[in-house]
Amino acid sequence: MSLELESLLALADERVLERGRSLFLDGAVLEAARSRGRLQARVQGSAPFPYRVEINLNKGEWRCSCPYSWGPVCKHVVAVAFAALEAPEIFTRKKLVKSAPVNLGSLLELSDDELLRFLWQLAEERPELMHEFAYNLMQRYE
Repeated sequence: MSLELESLLALADERVLERGRSLFLDGAVLEAARSRGRLQARVQGSAPFPYRVEINLNKGEWRCSCPYSWGPVCKHVVAVAFAALEAPEIFTRKKLVKSAPVNLGSLLELSDDELLRFLWQLAEERPELMHEFAYNLMQRYE
């Protein structure tokens, strides 16, 4: 199923559409890339960390790391769609890695202590990633 960006925008509530357009116009679409019908970007919203957005036009799918669940499409996805339509030059062309599920098998076999040590080591090596994860996790449960 192929998806046109205009069709995606038509799914958005009027307020979400306005907020997404404002994000785009304010330059909130960051690190945008495109490849073979797929768009990926980070979008700075109201949170301290940018959200991660992916739109797959070939499959008619989109996702965002934000906790929005009140409609079919969030303002961050709308912002990326507007960017692709109105400023395609901000998207770099590069081979995008397919977002296949991560094999958690070996991690799930770790004991609680080993898993906690792994997470602490990850926090030391990549603190910005852990901060982003923790913030997004808290947003989902508020």
